[in-house]
Amino acid sequence: MKDIQKLADVLNAAVILLNSNTHEVSYLDNQPTDTNNRTISLILANIQLLSNHQYQSLNSPWGHILTCQITNNLIICFSFDYSEPTNELIAMHSLSNLKSIAQIVYKLYNVKDAPDTDVVITKFSDKQLVKIENNQPFDATLFFNAETDIIKAIIYSHNEQLTSALEKLSYIKIIGERFANNNFIRGEKNTLISYIAVLNRAIIQWGYPVESAFRLHNDLVQEVELSSQFSDFFQVIREVTWRYFNVIKNYRVTNFLPLHERIHQYIKEHITESMTLDDIATRLNASKKLLNPAFKNEYGITITQFIRQVKIDAAKELLIASDLTLLDISNLLSFSTTTYFVKTFKEITGLTPKYFRQHFFDQHPHL
Repeated sequence: MKDIQKLADVLNAAVILLNSNTHEVSYLDNQPTDTNNRTISLILANIQLLSNHQYQSLNSPWGHILTCQITNNLIICFSFDYSEPTNELIAMHSLSNLKSIAQIVYKLYNVKDAPDTDVVITKFSDKQLVKIENNQPFDATLFFNAETDIIKAIIYSHNEQLTSALEKLSYIKIIGERFANNNFIRGEKNTLISYIAVLNRAIIQWGYPVESAFRLHNDLVQEVELSSQFSDFFQVIREVTWRYFNVIKNYRVTNFLPLHERIHQYIKEHITESMTLDDIATRLNASKKLLNPAFKNEYGITITQFIRQVKIDAAKELLIASDLTLLDISNLLSFSTTTYFVKTFKEITGLTPKYFRQHFFDQHPHL
């Protein structure tokens, strides 16, 4: 179970154990939060769904739960909560590789090859398969109203309203699923890119810095283009939406945080960029001389060391949860060269990225 918890840490997921016979549910690390307890309640209320398939991704109002039937009695659930700000890079790549993640969980527990079956996408709210074809035509008015409600919830940081608006959107036939019959993934990508552009314009009009908004836009579009597939397209819509929600929510309070917390948050939010102390000082409107003393006094390491560590933590997620090449990951995380990325990864973990990816099933003490 230790290795499964390590995998969850890499993917920024909570691990829930379910005994399908006794209906006993618990967190692997025994430290459930008030926020995570709502996931337990959701599972208990829909427990009959969880043993229907070997691998299953269940849509929840605030994220998704990936389940893996380990034995006749034991189901392991990875819970991804988009409504909470995360420290990891991009859930989008995890959503593109649900089957691989489920198979890793199975193999880590059973120490044998995992079944080669597809992940079934299911919605908690109506207990229906998400990918059942809906023959109703696209309703532009319903889509526009849902999109408007989403924008209002983001701008005013209304958590419950966003959850409600996303639930309404989930019943609408998304445009990208109607177009590009000869290139389905291209249709989905075009829809996502258009949706990101709408949210980006909305937060700029609200007052979010233009430069930061376009940086977020470009990072998300790059992630979309690098994704080879979307196992659950609406979950990607949901993850992108919560990303914008958390960006605006964090922006509201940033100027009131102590300097070390502002630095910490800035690095986490801009991990795909190449950062210098000058950049951070300018963005935070702070003295460059004060940055390292404030940060090291609180966290015990320099800002540069922290940037390197966070980038490598993000690289671990991408190595496990995506099929991106080392060049792709190096570029995504703004390393100057792939060689430098490999060198930095080995300095911090003791392993090369290639070895880490190929031998994740081993003891991997350096995780």
